[in-house]
Amino acid sequence: MMEYQGYLATVEYDDSVGQLHGRVVNTGAYPIATFEATDVRELRAEFEQSVDEYLASCREDGVEPAAPFSGKLQLRLGSELHRRVAQAAAESGQSINSWISQVLAAEAPR
Repeated sequence: MMEYQGYLATVEYDDSVGQLHGRVVNTGAYPIATFEATDVRELRAEFEQSVDEYLASCREDGVEPAAPFSGKLQLRLGSELHRRVAQAAAESGQSINSWISQVLAAEAPR
């Protein structure tokens, strides 16, 4: 992964054409930018330029840019799992939100 101004990008290599392809992944269903290059240094520059151009375009158009993850996540758990989560949160003296955040922080890779 690459990171720039809070935006994250994944990178893939296409051996058939000798190109690295990247795309911003943390702005919702549609990537705000895709970019390509033949080496890592050029790829980083293309990534940063793509994000900068996206943000400049948003400013010029008076549009709010897609934020890199808002911090809000909606879950559908099913009633039984919801009950178990609520019970675990209550037993630990936390809100459901705090308990879920703590569990995810402990399990998610850095």
